[in-house]
Amino acid sequence: MDAETIAELLETAEKARARAAEDAVHRADLASALLALGIAYNDHGEFPDAIATVEEAVDIWRSVDGDQRGSLAVGLATLSCYYLAIGLDEEANAAAAEAANLG
Repeated sequence: MDAETIAELLETAEKARARAAEDAVHRADLASALLALGIAYNDHGEFPDAIATVEEAVDIWRSVDGDQRGSLAVGLATLSCYYLAIGLDEEANAAAAEAANLG
């Protein structure tokens, strides 16, 4: 992905953040936007930003009312891969195990 795509996804995430701040019902949308942004960061080689953004998405899905297990599992699996890539094996295994338990 190019820098323009990241800028567009960042704008989308910021709009979702503003909507979620106005009404908590939009928090799951924010988490989805953050996951997409985190994946773009990873694809662009911006690994610290990728991990922090996906961690934020996972934290949001954990706190959202309703059934977010599928989205949370995807976020955790993504995070597990990112942790593994930077040598955080213990964290990667914990995230993968949590994702597997959700399915």
